[in-house]
Amino acid sequence: MAGTRLRSLGAVLVAGVGAAVAGATSALTSVFIANIALLADEAWIMGGTAVPDPTVGNYMGQVEALYLDPHGFTGPFQPLDTPEQFCPIVCLVNPAGNPAWNNLNFGNSVNVGVQQLNTALGANGDAGVIFGYSQSATITTQELNNLIGSGVDTDTLHYVLIGDPNNPLGGILDRFQFPDGIKAFSLTPTGQHLPFLNVPLSMDPTPTTGIGASAIYTGEYDGWANFPQDPTNLLADINAIIGIETVHPYYPDLTADQVASAINVGTIGDTDFYYIPQNLPILQFMYNGGTAGQFFGDFFSPWARLFIDWGYGNAGDPAVDGLYQIPGGTYIEGSPYEQAIGVAGGPWAETPLGGLYDGSGVAGLFEKMDPLQMLAGLQNAFIQSVIGPWADVAANGGTLSAGELGIINDITVLLQNITGYDLINLVDHTLLTGWNDLANLLDLGSIIGPDAILDGPLIPGQPLIDLVGLGFDIFNFFGA
Repeated sequence: MAGTRLRSLGAVLVAGVGAAVAGATSALTSVFIANIALLADEAWIMGGTAVPDPTVGNYMGQVEALYLDPHGFTGPFQPLDTPEQFCPIVCLVNPAGNPAWNNLNFGNSVNVGVQQLNTALGANGDAGVIFGYSQSATITTQELNNLIGSGVDTDTLHYVLIGDPNNPLGGILDRFQFPDGIKAFSLTPTGQHLPFLNVPLSMDPTPTTGIGASAIYTGEYDGWANFPQDPTNLLADINAIIGIETVHPYYPDLTADQVASAINVGTIGDTDFYYIPQNLPILQFMYNGGTAGQFFGDFFSPWARLFIDWGYGNAGDPAVDGLYQIPGGTYIEGSPYEQAIGVAGGPWAETPLGGLYDGSGVAGLFEKMDPLQMLAGLQNAFIQSVIGPWADVAANGGTLSAGELGIINDITVLLQNITGYDLINLVDHTLLTGWNDLANLLDLGSIIGPDAILDGPLIPGQPLIDLVGLGFDIFNFFGA
């Protein structure tokens, strides 16, 4: 079954490449597009890495019900075979009955996948829906960028992607945008790739404009699709790498309720971004251990989640946009406290005024955040680490009663008063409001307003990425 194959891939990738680069997806050089007319009223579903045939098991039915039907994309859906390989890590023989696709590396696999998708879309018409998962999300990204760059009208072409490594809000192939390579020191630049694995590193992110209404679903802390922006936050890096195994393989296996709990963090252009709540991968083993495990999980999680989310540019203050619940059930295992009360922050960059930061997703050093909101985040982490474990003991594997929830609320309010949490947020709100109003009065809100000053990395990472790219050029010169 598809889910099983994807799970085994995650384990191999963690062991083989780790953070080295984000692959269960891929990248590609451009494909020639001539006089293409996009397919009318067609919907295509592709598999993920190691699953070239999307008709395997119940994969198509699962993703239709979970991710396509809720958006009104009701098909009829057609399977689209793609190589879905990452050789020498994931090599397939006769994939989808096509021996010409044997043992393709990542880049070549994506290139062939783009050709497959381009042929499918070029058949007729001008409207359609594309579903991509992991590597096929990268295939979708490259094909759409090719179409848009060629002047094709894609306004009625929609996509739904899950586990997208080119996610503009944190896909690993977008976090590390390398410059074009020099292709054996010739005068013709070419897209940079990771030596030995041929993972394209100069791809544009998944397009969010010039398309029909679309959606990207990301499991929190999925290392392929949700990598921290600040790589110096080592705890966040390790957590995301573990998420390659504990989050990335399971999108098709989630329940409808788990997917319905996804948070719409905002819209960029024509694309809605949904994050499926997850426990921290680094602590997931605790939540799999019954009430005792949940006790320790909910003691450590508020602190670990706060420090990890700082690596994504989120201060973790629930006064900004509230708490959100972690669903229970297999693969996520939210504790009774998390299911009823929720957690703060989130692995996405947020502005001080609570908006989605949609600036460059490229990696950088030291996220700029509101210091008072960071202090409030620390206070909230203390409060939740005190209350959460004992709430789990009270629930004893069940759900919290109305009376227990009332007691939890009263204790939370008391601790917020004792720690000064409410006072800190009052001061912060007053300062931000005055600052924002003054900046807007001067018509300089986009330049000196709080959302302009306190967001994104303090030190851009692009110069360092460019320097590493020069090193890759040396390896690539010798054919790596």
